[in-house]
Amino acid sequence: MKKTKLLVALCCVLTSAIAQNEEISITYSPASLYRFEKWVDGRSDGQDKYFVLGAFNLEYSRYLNKWLKLGINIMYDKTVSEGIQAYYYTPYPTINSPYRSSKSAFIVAPQLDFEYLRHPAFKLYSGLNIGYAKERIRNEGGLNSSADIDGLTVHINLLGFRWGQKQGFTGNIGFGYKGLINLGYFIRF
Repeated sequence: MKKTKLLVALCCVLTSAIAQNEEISITYSPASLYRFEKWVDGRSDGQDKYFVLGAFNLEYSRYLNKWLKLGINIMYDKTVSEGIQAYYYTPYPTINSPYRSSKSAFIVAPQLDFEYLRHPAFKLYSGLNIGYAKERIRNEGGLNSSADIDGLTVHINLLGFRWGQKQGFTGNIGFGYKGLINLGYFIRF
């Protein structure tokens, strides 16, 4: 938690030091990393439910000059699966036990965006986020377990857009912790 607080404080100081315009945006990614995990793993035997929230992003950024923006991104995603799991203990009979497994990810990351097309109502950009991730994994049922994992994470925005002058739609295509596609709304002040 100290690492997260230090990273947030550092990002706030950096973004408030030199800026002309500020932006706040909220985006959602239905194609998050947990969604890809669901697509790859599919359904397992006995699984009744597999819910993926999707990645919610809150971003704050300030312009360093006409082309560069420095900011901070906060992301949250969650997945839950439930069902009946079979446990095999030789020579005993199979034991079926209900289970619930949940994973949640919280990420705080500084971001740097470069705008290469600047029109007052439409902007195209690319960017990079490198930050701190914390993932919490909980398993309840036949085998109770829990784990907290933390470390560095990365997201690369290959192509992002902002459509509107002071407010409007935003989105990006990239790969990393934010997911493949993000769409949302921004306000510039």
